[in-house]
Amino acid sequence: MKRYFFQFFLLTVITFFFTISCAPPKLDPLSMQIKQEDQEQVVIPDACKSQYKSKIYRVAVVPFLNNTIYGEMTVRNSQIEGRADINRRQAGAAGVIVGPGAAGLGYAGASRTDIKYSGNVNTFMRQIAPKIGEFAQSAVENTIVNLGGVDVFTRSQMQNVLDEQNFQMNLADQNTVVKFGKLAGVDYIISGSVDYINARYIPQTKFKDTGNAWLNLTQAVAKSMTEGWNVTTEMTIQLIDVATGQVLVSKKVRGRELGGVQPAFNPELIISAAKKAMGESVTDIKSVFSEIFNARGYINQLRGGKSVALISIGKSDGIKPGDTVEAYQFAAIKDFMTGEVECYKSTIPVNMIVTNQVNQNSAWVIIKGNESAKSRLKVGTLVEKAPYEGQGLLDKLY
Repeated sequence: MKRYFFQFFLLTVITFFFTISCAPPKLDPLSMQIKQEDQEQVVIPDACKSQYKSKIYRVAVVPFLNNTIYGEMTVRNSQIEGRADINRRQAGAAGVIVGPGAAGLGYAGASRTDIKYSGNVNTFMRQIAPKIGEFAQSAVENTIVNLGGVDVFTRSQMQNVLDEQNFQMNLADQNTVVKFGKLAGVDYIISGSVDYINARYIPQTKFKDTGNAWLNLTQAVAKSMTEGWNVTTEMTIQLIDVATGQVLVSKKVRGRELGGVQPAFNPELIISAAKKAMGESVTDIKSVFSEIFNARGYINQLRGGKSVALISIGKSDGIKPGDTVEAYQFAAIKDFMTGEVECYKSTIPVNMIVTNQVNQNSAWVIIKGNESAKSRLKVGTLVEKAPYEGQGLLDKLY
């Protein structure tokens, strides 16, 4: 009980300060005037016009390989009913000391308990099908959908292609996976594997009162984050370009979760904790994939002397209040030796935060930065949703 109380207390305090500091700004944009500088329009060099083209990519996430020992398994359960006569004796002895997470030689004061039992013991078997690979597939699908700018090929669509083409897909064969992608008409395939699930038991220790409230809290939090079954996971996630068959991204993500404090090994609790750890670990692919599947638009209107802007991307592109948007300036630069004109893309150093005013295909942002940087913003300036970050500290700990 203490464990969960301190977890709840810590998370409540952190959430309170996080909510205050990170709440999306509120805005009434139409109350702000359009000034003369707000009407400036960008001139797009011919070499840079292709940068404004935005495409919704079709992506299929195939089931992941399960390379762990946690496949389908049979679990034995016993129900005991009856009467026991217990006779306990105390003794001191030297010998082998064994306990959850520890074993060795030593001397211990031991108690011997003789039990005479009479009654019924009912044993039955249960089948567990954890479906680790399918869960990893779902976790990645959910993450990709929330990025915006992506049309995810559903499982039913995937099965229809397999049935119609009488196609057998070997997940371990990259060429077969690419062939499926071409049959399905998708741009990218996301595949991967669950490489390991490791469970290690750390025994509970007695709480020691230090006499200091903050030290006691720190001690309690540390205990709550480490004691019990520590379950760690590792997955490999790959992004394959269907047109070329090349692996564009190959990233390992790791997760950690607690799977109960009782020393008895429970495979169902371990699997449940592993799935939660896997679900949190796929957050680490956001930073990489959001750069590839990035929502892209432009400034449609500026107000208040370039203090706010209406951008052409919104809910349908995965834009949410509080998101960060980046703005870019272009220049056509002629190569000194070849004479070829190339487009140079430069980030404008302003901070653009999405407000509470988000529509399906547009959103208002507040612009912060020095006046020199803000002056470079114009109607038509290219904007992109900033790449996501991976797991935070609390995600990795809990």
